[in-house]
Order: sequence, then structure tokens, then C-alpha cells
Amino acid sequence: MNKPVKILVTFTIAVAINLALTLTVFAENEMSDLHIEVELQEDGSGIVTEHRQMNMNEGTELFINMANLDGSEVTDFSVDGFEEETNWNSDASQEEKAGKYGVLSTNERTELVWGIGEYGENTYTVTYTLSDLVRNVEDGQAMLWNFDTFSDIPAQQLTVEISGFQPFTQEMVDFWGFGFEGDMHLVDDRIIWESHGEVDGNVIVLTQFPPGVFQVQQTEDITLSEQREEAMDGSVYNASDESSSAFIIAGIIIGLFLLVAIAIIFMGIKTNQAKREAGAMKSLQKRIAENKNKTYEKVPYTGEDYAGLSVLLGDLQLGHFEDIVQAYLLKWSMNEQILMEAEEVSKFFGEKYRTTLSIHDVEKQRNKYPISFRGIVEQIEEGTYSETYETGLWTMFLDVADANGVITDDVIQKWGKKHADEVSTFADYLKDYSEAYLERQGLFSFEEIKPLGIKQAVIVPSDEGDRLANRLLQFGNYLRESDINQFTAVSEPLSLQDMMLWSVLFGKSDNMSKKLEGFVLEDMSQEDGMYRYYWMCTYLTRTGLSTGLAHGGFNANTSSVAASGGGGATGIGGGGGAGGGGGGGAR
Repeated sequence: MNKPVKILVTFTIAVAINLALTLTVFAENEMSDLHIEVELQEDGSGIVTEHRQMNMNEGTELFINMANLDGSEVTDFSVDGFEEETNWNSDASQEEKAGKYGVLSTNERTELVWGIGEYGENTYTVTYTLSDLVRNVEDGQAMLWNFDTFSDIPAQQLTVEISGFQPFTQEMVDFWGFGFEGDMHLVDDRIIWESHGEVDGNVIVLTQFPPGVFQVQQTEDITLSEQREEAMDGSVYNASDESSSAFIIAGIIIGLFLLVAIAIIFMGIKTNQAKREAGAMKSLQKRIAENKNKTYEKVPYTGEDYAGLSVLLGDLQLGHFEDIVQAYLLKWSMNEQILMEAEEVSKFFGEKYRTTLSIHDVEKQRNKYPISFRGIVEQIEEGTYSETYETGLWTMFLDVADANGVITDDVIQKWGKKHADEVSTFADYLKDYSEAYLERQGLFSFEEIKPLGIKQAVIVPSDEGDRLANRLLQFGNYLRESDINQFTAVSEPLSLQDMMLWSVLFGKSDNMSKKLEGFVLEDMSQEDGMYRYYWMCTYLTRTGLSTGLAHGGFNANTSSVAASGGGGATGIGGGGGAGGGGGGGAR
């Protein structure tokens, strides 16, 4: 990519970041930028250096949880400018920990720890070595690792840079990224992965090499293609194909002109005046700022038509179509409309499960809902569909099920691939359905203004609609700050069931899955254990559907996993089989 194009890329990304209305749930501790450098050594180990720009306002120490090393070892930990404390005491004061670092080890995990120092803006440079990052597979070599060392304090901007003991070339390395949306390219002799915004979960990298590049000892019983398939299960991905750079450049140029046009329109005096006169909803940035550090500790909306809230959730940049699907799967599981089972089938850097969904009284349900999913889509296209969105979704699962009402992972994935176009239409209808619902509830109206003669849709909230939008953001603050262990089936004012459901609707499925993994079933009540089981099953079913839809070319305006063009662009989901990923934060 030549210099003018690089400048254009940099400028476009900067403009996009400043103009995009991204939801940031404010926390006491913040990380504005994280740059992770991974230098792969000839023996397959990796020297990891993290450059963190942070604003710290609470706690006494920062930590990195190394709980999923799977045969690797962490050594040579240090923090630039700090002194080693060989007997780390987490109960020591903030002053005693300042300028020091140490290691906490138990039978189950290793934690890298260092003192926060003074509150306010801080820069930390953290270095450690991980052995056996690159391992032999049956027909090559590969690194599959989750570099999430921070997810309790999300990174507003993340860059991952991977280099080797010899320069990477297109012929030497293939690579993929899983866990967040961003651009991943081979730049000169190294892999660069940059986020499109906040990252608060997985940072999974798969790199694959031909045999003999590294002098490594560890071997995994898997082929390169099997490893790729396992990692890509549940993810929309684009491999590192530089031949697609023409599409990247074209997209950048088009995006630049759109951004300039949007800036001109929205910054015009007449546009602002027209919005004020229409009573349009305030900007997301302004609403976030007004609700910073405010929490709402109850369910923010008591209705059960989750699809009806979709437009509002989307305007606040929360949940998408796939989140709505999982929310209803949870509801049906908890109401015992469906039975879900999970069976562990393999282990490679972690568990892999096969799920089965069974619809109760499937014959009775098919008699009650005789129209096919295709029939519902045709009604949507004709403008005659009048049932709830949940009914349409339920009919979709009735179509997927066999004669006995059973749906397996393989079946739903194949069905999603075959019917991706129909589901795209159904997903896009979510916007129209939600707008009609919110207007019926007297919460919002949807109008058009014409500043400078250009039509523009605006959302006009009622007083209660405005309060609901504030409650949702404040509830998001509460979820972020809460310890999941405080929630049980009978807890007040929010139960574990509520927490799980609203975490889905807020687009935080990956985060919730991580938190639930830390639950010990023996310490949970039977009801809480069942809720955790429901979550795991519905999450895996959602993943199977998303995988099939992606392979079928699914592309919907309301989707969080719509396929995107460009060499190495990545999204949520996938990354199965990765080691690492223990997370980290402050305390």
C-alpha cells in the first residue's frame, strides 16, 4: 500500500472515530490505548510487551490473569521503571505497592501484578515471555492464542503487532483474528491488527506456518485445516488476502466522501435548528456524558417484547439481531418451551460442546403456527405480516426442527447457510417492527426533517421514552460495575436470570460467557446452575446459527456479524481452541 493510501487510511480512521456514535459505559478506571507487541522467537516462545495508557481512579494494584496457559509457562515478567517484589502482598497499601511488581501463583493460575501508583493518568510498559506459543501440528506449525489480559478495563483503542525472529512474508504466514471488529494486515514484515473502537473481550490470533520455520518441541494432534475450522466456528472472518486491497481503497474513498457529507449536514446550522424544532433525541455522546457515573439498579424495562426495543438499543449502540435471537432462546429455555442439552465432544486448548435443542409438544406447536418461515418472510415483503417478532422467530425454529422437534448444531448451521437470504429479510424487518412497537407504547415517534432540502429521519422521544433511554445507559453502568457473584435466582433487585438476559440484549454475550465460566457449579444452587446451563446452550446455538448464516452470505442492517470486505477484517465470535485469555483488571 503506497504512502498516499496510508495517509488516507489514517485520516479516514481518525475521522470515523471522532464522528462515530459509539457507546462507552464509563467506569472508574479507564484505558484509552493498549498496544500489544508479540515477538515470536525461534524456539516458539513469544516476548510480549504491553504499552498501556490508563486513567486510574480506584484500587491499589493491576493484574493479568494467566489462567489458561495449557502447557505454556510465563517468565521474565517486569514493568518498566518498577522494582520487583518477590513476596507480593495484595493486602498492602497503595503507597506500599507503588513502583513495584510481582507474581502471585496458585495451583490453578498465575497472576502478574503491579502497583497502580498515583491516581490519574498513567503509562505502564509491561513485558513477559510465554513459552510454546508456536506449536507443531500434523502438517505445519501454528500459534492460536487469546491475548486478553485486560477485559475488566476495556481498551478504547487496541493495536496488536506480531513479528518473528525472521521477517514474515505472504508465502510464510496465514493469519486470522477473532473477538472484535478491526483491520488485520501484513505491513512490511509484521502482522498489524487495529480495532475499530472499544475492545472488552477476546483478542484471539491464529497464525499458521509451514513445517520447520520454528524449532519447537510441543505438538498438537490436529491439522492446519482442522485448527482453522475449529477457530472459525461461529465467526465471520476474512483471511489475509492482499489482493482485496483494491476493495479496501475503494471503500475508504467512498467512506471518506460519506463522512464529509454527514459532517456538513449535521454541522449545518439549519440542521441543528430543524432537530430542535422537531424535538429530536439528543446525541448519544451527550446522553452518555449526562449519565456518566449514574446507575440504575433494577430492570430498566419490564416488557417482554425484546424485539420491540431493538431500534432504541441500536440507537444506543447496544444489541443486534443475534442478541435478540439469544434473548428469546433464554426466555424459551427458562419458560420450558424448549429443552437444551450440551455434550462435551473434544478438548483442544479448552472444551468444545455439541448442543441439542428440543421443542416441547412440537406437533401441537406446528398446528398452532401452521405458516412456514418462508411464508412469514413473504408476508413481510408484501407488508401484510401482523404477528409479533417473537412469533416469527419461533416459527423459524419450528422450521429448523426435525419431526421430533430436535435441532442439533449441524442442522441449524446447514439451515442457516441455505436460508441466509430469508433470514436477512427477517432481520431487516426488525427495524420496522421495533419502530411500530415503540410508537404504540407512546415512547418514541419517527419523523422526517428536511434541512437544506435533504430528508433526514429523526427519533423523537416522549418524556418516558427519554427517561427509558437514560435508564438503559445507567443500567449498563450498573452491569459493568457489578460483581456477577452477587446475583442469584432470588437476589434483589436483580436476579441472575435478569442479569443474563439483559447482558445479551446489551450485546455483551462474550463478556457474560467469560464471567459464567468462573462459576463453580458445586457452589451454586440448582436453579442458578440451570440458568448457567441455559446460557451456555443458547450461546452455542446462537453461534451455530450465525456460522451458517455467515457462510450463506447473510447481510442485514440489524446484524452484528454481517460480512465485511477487506483483507483481514474481523468480527465477534470464533476463536475456538485458543489458549490464554485469562483477562485482567484492577482491585
